[in-house]
Amino acid sequence: MNDLKNILKNIPKLPWIYQFLNKNWKIIYIWKSVKLHSRVNSYFNWTKKLNFAKQKMVWEIYSIKTIITNNWVESLLLETNLIKKHKPKYNILMKDDKNQLYIKITNEIFPKVIKTRIKTNSWIYFWPYISSNYVNNILKILKKIYWYRDNNIKFEKDKNWKIFIKSLNWAKIPSLEYYIWTCSGPCTLKEENMKKYDEWIENIKKFLSWDFEKLLKDLKIKMLSQANSLNFEEASKTKEYILSIESLKENQIVRDLAWWDQDIINYLEKYDKLYLSKIEVRNQKINWIYNFEIDNKLFEIDESIRFFIENNYLTNSVKLNLILPKKIEIEDDILKNLNLNIEIPKIWEKTDLLNLAYKNAFEFWYKSHISSLSTKWFTQKNSLDLLNLLWYKQINKNIIFECNDISHIYWSYTTASRSVMEWGKLTLQKYKKFKIKTLNSWEINDYLSHQEIAKRRYLELKKLKNIPDLIIIDGWKWQLSSIFEVLEKTKNEFKDDLEFISILEKLQYISLAEKEEEIFLPWKKTSIKLDKDDILLKLIQKLRDEAHRFAVNFTQTLRWNKAKKNILEEIPWIWPKTRIKLLKHYWNIDELKEDDFLINTLKKPQIEALKEHWII
Repeated sequence: MNDLKNILKNIPKLPWIYQFLNKNWKIIYIWKSVKLHSRVNSYFNWTKKLNFAKQKMVWEIYSIKTIITNNWVESLLLETNLIKKHKPKYNILMKDDKNQLYIKITNEIFPKVIKTRIKTNSWIYFWPYISSNYVNNILKILKKIYWYRDNNIKFEKDKNWKIFIKSLNWAKIPSLEYYIWTCSGPCTLKEENMKKYDEWIENIKKFLSWDFEKLLKDLKIKMLSQANSLNFEEASKTKEYILSIESLKENQIVRDLAWWDQDIINYLEKYDKLYLSKIEVRNQKINWIYNFEIDNKLFEIDESIRFFIENNYLTNSVKLNLILPKKIEIEDDILKNLNLNIEIPKIWEKTDLLNLAYKNAFEFWYKSHISSLSTKWFTQKNSLDLLNLLWYKQINKNIIFECNDISHIYWSYTTASRSVMEWGKLTLQKYKKFKIKTLNSWEINDYLSHQEIAKRRYLELKKLKNIPDLIIIDGWKWQLSSIFEVLEKTKNEFKDDLEFISILEKLQYISLAEKEEEIFLPWKKTSIKLDKDDILLKLIQKLRDEAHRFAVNFTQTLRWNKAKKNILEEIPWIWPKTRIKLLKHYWNIDELKEDDFLINTLKKPQIEALKEHWII
């Protein structure tokens, strides 16, 4: 310890790197500091309160090493390289997302268009996509419009640069796809087919770069030509292509929201880890989506995000807008060198981009953590151990756990869900989703939402008598107490039904508070804290996260269905058949006008309803 005191006294006041080593001379922590002396000594200032992880690290420190640098930029670069090399126990460690989906165009004479998760320096790749269904939908649309090949025929060129087929398994006849009009047939080696294929590959590249305008224009001209030639079946197919492309165009949110180059960063904190998503926007398009898992044992969220920003934008040469969900304190000298203009938006379009980044972070967390958790097999003993830990009794032969969660988007579409687990296994067929009916539009109230779900659950108990062994509430103690208010009211309401009252008295509740993962019991003032790696905590987390996923998916479905609705569906007196007639004639709601067709098709109350809603 005396040697450590001498080291602390002699630490200079310069922008150096410092390393903490344990008794085995293994590096446990690496960091930089503009004022090295005060920073390092702060860990050994016993009057200053350190969190548990920092205290544990300080007790492990046996020696300290320092490295000289000329300035803070050099120290930052060196720090990053050293962390990557040594991976110290107490450092912020970042893991990139390597599981993104791409659409790849191969570098062959007649390129193939395929889906892949592996990205190399060769060939052409488009975007990282999150949803496999979304990629499949894109490839399906491309296959309908541009008949790209997906066989394994190999093409090469001879000395005279003539193309020939090298594949041994080729039977010298075109594939079946060529005859059913789903492949352009480059294997026929006909000049017109090969030239057409090259044109289509270029169009596919434009399509995947979100350059839809020319394609939509060409398809609309083609559709009108087919309709004029009375080829209505083909015109209908072309119209389907147009609608499919327009739906993809709507999904590219940034085209309408961003008129500048920028990066958007948002995050999600789960189980002592930070899941961060960065969206790059260039030329009004999402250029790239990066996801990171940040393992941080010592610092708060702000410190981790600051570390990420400094490491990612140190070599940034062009002035860039950086949109963040909260203010991050960065030293002025460092900020100048980072060449960033940081914004913290509160309303309008930029908040939509932040929400998009948050959804990516959430999806990344779910795939990396919950998917691994879902493979974990919980035994029947785990379920019994949990009840014993909570001092609760086993009610059913197969122990049944339920969990309720509330979800909403933008202060609307409030929903709830119920996940169910029997003997440690998720029972998907018993999951339930609920629309919250007691709240007004744009009203958020978890207290009332939980009470409504509890009331509906009690009525279900009265009818089905399907009592669970444990009901878990996603929330704090006050949310748990709201359930018992409804329970007492229900007992008073049905006080004459003794059988039902006896069922209600058997109900066993707990609540799980997120972040700290504290377990609250209704009859206990203090919370129960289990170790982060405890199998019983993971069992509760699995059930809670399933309820959360199910609720979020239902909320997003409601919002999507609402967005898909035609405005005519909101107007009284305009029935489905009438809507179809109007849209077939006018093609677009904006084209509706009070002409002879409208007067002859609609009745007077219907026309008045359209006028009241400013449609005509």
